[in-house]
Amino acid sequence: MTTPVPYASAEGSLYELVSRGNKDVYFFGDVSDSKFIFDNSYAAQRQTSFEIRRVPPRTAAEFGRTVDFDFDLIGDILRAPTILVDLPSWLPPQVAATAQQSLITDTSGVAYGYTSAIAFFLFEQIQFYQDNILLQEMSGDALWALNKPNGTFGQGFVTNQLTGQHNGSLVSISRAGAPQTLRVELPLPGCQRQDEPGFPQRAISQHTYRLRCKLRRLEDLVEASDGRPKPTPWGRSDFQQTLGPNQAPVPFATIPRQDIPPLTLQLETKQIYVDRESQDEIRYQPQKIYFRRIREVIFQQNALDYTGVQNGGSSTVNRRLEGRHPAERLVWFFRTQEAINANQLWKLYPGFSQLSFLIAGQNRELPRDPQVWRDVVNFAKEDLDTGEELYTMNWSLGTGSIPEYRYPDGSPAGEPTGSVNFTTADRPTFYITLTPPPPAPALPITELRVLVDAWARFDTDGKGRADLFSQN
Repeated sequence: MTTPVPYASAEGSLYELVSRGNKDVYFFGDVSDSKFIFDNSYAAQRQTSFEIRRVPPRTAAEFGRTVDFDFDLIGDILRAPTILVDLPSWLPPQVAATAQQSLITDTSGVAYGYTSAIAFFLFEQIQFYQDNILLQEMSGDALWALNKPNGTFGQGFVTNQLTGQHNGSLVSISRAGAPQTLRVELPLPGCQRQDEPGFPQRAISQHTYRLRCKLRRLEDLVEASDGRPKPTPWGRSDFQQTLGPNQAPVPFATIPRQDIPPLTLQLETKQIYVDRESQDEIRYQPQKIYFRRIREVIFQQNALDYTGVQNGGSSTVNRRLEGRHPAERLVWFFRTQEAINANQLWKLYPGFSQLSFLIAGQNRELPRDPQVWRDVVNFAKEDLDTGEELYTMNWSLGTGSIPEYRYPDGSPAGEPTGSVNFTTADRPTFYITLTPPPPAPALPITELRVLVDAWARFDTDGKGRADLFSQN
């Protein structure tokens, strides 16, 4: 009979076994690259502090109107600029309070709620100004599309929750009628990646900055589970709420349109405060901040564009793209007019069978089918494959490329690792072979949105002023 070796003895023997050898010289030897792993000394750290500031817009926010925010240049560095969205509900307060734990429909079984990703699609246009100079412009649709392939799967679940995204089912649409507070983070210069230091407010004290947002109408933001166009769930008396599987529905009436409370928007920023030495570096040392500047181009395909494919042949269209600066990638997607009329702005459509990219009449990218632009490029160059009909043409080394430029504090700053200069490109054009439109009684009209994801540069001069350098 053998006596088992105690666990502690086996553990100690293992430590003894691996504690001998060249590593002892590395850790304890008196050479230039030796390290003492038990050293308890600490290097000096620069003192920083931060606060979260929330400012209301200049005027009350209203659907279908424009709202402006002023940036408080309080701290030394600005990070994480975010718009907080509190949407009103057409449900009575006592019903809205339990909407997330129940099913709310009309008597015919149709549910109504805000469209998926409402925090993005609420904004028809977002503009960021320095004095009267437009630095950044994008739509909520563009933010939604560019956000889809970024980050990790874990971050994706959080983003879906914070922006009001749902899967279009009966229950999810019903619960989207009374959403919680939503958040949309804005990709402003210096704030487009987690490892960027932020927007250097201390260096641009001679300027003022503001945000202008154009909101969509409420009638363009509500969808129904049966896909009907422009649903209006307010001011009706045929609604019911089911609180459990074995409970009878409770009838109620929704709030009239004129009595629906206004929405509430706030601009949230993270203000970073640094010590005097760091302040002087930010203020007096010129900085170059590379950032992504989006140009969005919208096209429509009408019935004439689909004549050939509907008659058994093929239909091809040319779409001339617009943009400036070195463009690292193109992102595009199709939507049908039926989906737009139903306020299902998240529903994309596979609108082509072949697509190529031409410059000066010559192929820059050869004709490829949707699988290449949707799956292969995303797997090779993007963080995620979205699983949606969202297409990408990417000329960079991918999201894992190592940036060459670093800020004065040593933090990395992005640079394009491959691009096409749209400022000098001669007639950049999409050559598209269209697929047949989905069967519908309406005219076969589709919308194509192309996002030119380009790089610009924001320069500070060390005297409190800054300029947008086009990086041509």
